[in-house]
Amino acid sequence: MSDVKPAQKRSGVRSIAAVLIFVIAAALTPLAMLGNWGHATVVNSEQFLATVGPLAESPQVQAAVSEAVSAAIVKQVDTTAIVGDFLGGLLNNDQLSASLSAPIAAGVNKLIGEIVQGFIASDAFQKVWVTLAGATQKSVVAILQGGNEGPVQMQGDQVVLDISDLLTAVQSQLVAQGVSLADKVTIPESDRQIVLFEAPVVAQLQFVYSLTSPILQWFPLLMAILFGLAIILARRRPRMVLAVGIALVVTGGLTTWALGVGKTFFVDQLAGTVFGGASGVFWDTLFNYLMTGLQGLMIFGVVLAIAGWYAGSSRPARNVRSHVVAGLTEIGSSLPENGLSTFLAARADTVRWVITAVTVFILVVGSVMSLTHMIWVLLLAGGLFTLLQVLIAKTEAVAVTADLPAN
Repeated sequence: MSDVKPAQKRSGVRSIAAVLIFVIAAALTPLAMLGNWGHATVVNSEQFLATVGPLAESPQVQAAVSEAVSAAIVKQVDTTAIVGDFLGGLLNNDQLSASLSAPIAAGVNKLIGEIVQGFIASDAFQKVWVTLAGATQKSVVAILQGGNEGPVQMQGDQVVLDISDLLTAVQSQLVAQGVSLADKVTIPESDRQIVLFEAPVVAQLQFVYSLTSPILQWFPLLMAILFGLAIILARRRPRMVLAVGIALVVTGGLTTWALGVGKTFFVDQLAGTVFGGASGVFWDTLFNYLMTGLQGLMIFGVVLAIAGWYAGSSRPARNVRSHVVAGLTEIGSSLPENGLSTFLAARADTVRWVITAVTVFILVVGSVMSLTHMIWVLLLAGGLFTLLQVLIAKTEAVAVTADLPAN
């Protein structure tokens, strides 16, 4: 009896440790996905440009930028006064000048808008956009690191975008198109800055970034190690594998839902501004990489849940497993027995663990946010497990036959 109690105590401690590690890993999984996305998309300048670069071709974004730039320039170009002065000197009739100046000024403003729209739709704008996006990425990283420089800056609780470079490029285009008065326009600082949204949580984001930035890239691997440790310590490993799969599906679903709520808040923040029409497109483009990763996470969770159920001790699972093994054994029985089959059969459990570990490692170290990468790696793992069972089938059948009592 004295030998049983310590063993039971150790088993109980292991079970408690497994549950605690599982809970910690499940709770940190959304943060791991967000951290990996942030490192890959926001901190990595190449990926950031690859993500937001195509936005320059979006009709909604072009319309929003065109409206913002046109409004900033037209606001400073008092075309009504300029046309009125010109007509006054030409016609020498104040009443006639006043009646003609308004429609002519409207036509000039429309011309400015058309030229701006043409520039926004041109290849020249693509280059300006890439330059602005690169500077924006550096500004965002600087804000996360506690700095405040570049086109994106914190002003109190507001995140503000400075479009000075864009305005300068448009003014040059207007002058080139014959609107020479644009060259004499000085846009005040207030019109060069656009409030993107209120961000009272930036301080918290800076704190989280300061703690996690050294390990953002490896966060998914850390979560995988914790989940793996929970499975190893669990008394009933298939059940823990099932629980991990369910946890990944749930956390992936909840994070996806939270992003939907965040998108609604973001769009509402910009509603009524010149960027209101483009806010949804911008959000979807920026977080597309993360959304794809969450889809992959949920697919992986479903696969793990099925694997945990399949390896479990329930009667349906045993029936399915017996039929699958019987089918693979029948295929393997037609193969000649060889040294490789014997070697693998003697170490089948170890080989399965190796395949599992390598699969998880490739998943989290590779392009963890790529749905295609996720699917191909899972298919490869499934193929390896199937091949292993086929190769060891005949050897296992011979071993079972040898163990049967002689008639």
